[in-house]
Amino acid sequence: MSSSNVRQKTTTTTFRMTPVERAAVVAAADAVGMGPSTFARTTVLRAVGRDAPVRKRRDAIAVVIAPALGQLGKIGNNLNQLTRHAHVGGRVDSESLVDLRDETERLTLAVLALRNEPPA
Repeated sequence: MSSSNVRQKTTTTTFRMTPVERAAVVAAADAVGMGPSTFARTTVLRAVGRDAPVRKRRDAIAVVIAPALGQLGKIGNNLNQLTRHAHVGGRVDSESLVDLRDETERLTLAVLALRNEPPA
């Protein structure tokens, strides 16, 4: 069993806070580069003597490129399906290839446009 399966989180615990307490938790989490839920989980687990792997919040660059990477994954999946189909003797219609090329071009233009956006 892989470590991701062993550590899979399957239960939820909630608790109530005042707005001032919530703001303090959010500020403390931001100070260490975490979201408030990750910060609370890590803090509680450490308080009870358990290891709590720290997962830092994605930086601004990762947040900006995440949608492009997701789209790139979809394009790669489509290309893989077309390739697999062609390898087993199937015919890949030109319209599918044109659609894939157009989507790749749209993604390229979107990524190039990101270079011109001011940082958040």
